[in-house]
Amino acid sequence: MTGLIHARRHVAPPPGIRKRQLFLCLLTSLMTLHMPSQAVAAEAAYEGFQSPVGIASIPGKAVYVSDWSANTVTRIDQNGTRTVVAKDIPAAAGVAIDQKGALFIASYSADYIVRLDSDGSVRRIAENLSTPTGITFSRDGRLLVANRGAGQVVSVDVSSGRASLVADGFSLPVGVVEMEDSSIVVSQYGGRVTRVTRDGHKQELGTSFNRPGVGIAADGPNAVLVVDNGAGVVRRVTFDGKTSIVGEKLSGSAVALGRGMANEWLAGAWGTGAIYRLRP
Repeated sequence: MTGLIHARRHVAPPPGIRKRQLFLCLLTSLMTLHMPSQAVAAEAAYEGFQSPVGIASIPGKAVYVSDWSANTVTRIDQNGTRTVVAKDIPAAAGVAIDQKGALFIASYSADYIVRLDSDGSVRRIAENLSTPTGITFSRDGRLLVANRGAGQVVSVDVSSGRASLVADGFSLPVGVVEMEDSSIVVSQYGGRVTRVTRDGHKQELGTSFNRPGVGIAADGPNAVLVVDNGAGVVRRVTFDGKTSIVGEKLSGSAVALGRGMANEWLAGAWGTGAIYRLRP
């Protein structure tokens, strides 16, 4: 038996079979290289919210969650202690933190944005918007706002409160993020994820989405993570159009997305009122 096996190892396959074997090996390698990241089942990290919309964090210190239905923003520290840091914010939506640690909050139903400083002082910095939803800071320090009711993204000078148009023509824009190349990517309840370059060119990336939500974040220089509110998942989409699911089994209606204290991804869902941990 040993000799037979040894002999078979030295018998070369016919040329046709060898070519097919090489082709199959090459095909398997290519499929492995281009296989999308496996989705990670979400686990509940924080519970007890009603309708989480915005998530922002100070690494190693705290995570902030806006609660639409409660009209509040809650701070969660390293020990899990919760403190309501802002209340009576009508339909509290997007949140963002500047380099000095000041917290900015969008009021969806009252059309304004407030600033909360570390000393607890609160003041409005912008008014007369049109259902502002997701917010984020640009590289030059201006606050980018998904101005849902107007179908626009505007930038707000946080010192003067003056708003300037960045781009328009969106289908219910609810989230926005600026990329390394200064382009922006906008998530829209109307079913689109749109990249807008500095020269105004628009690139549609959302063909795989059911209903993109408020939560959107850069994941490297050429990709974004976006909550798919209509599918209960978080998708990763690259600028060349490749899409994969990176977080799934989000019970409830997924809306929020942001980094946690340990740099992990967090996603918030209505219905369950939970904040889920996705992956490092």
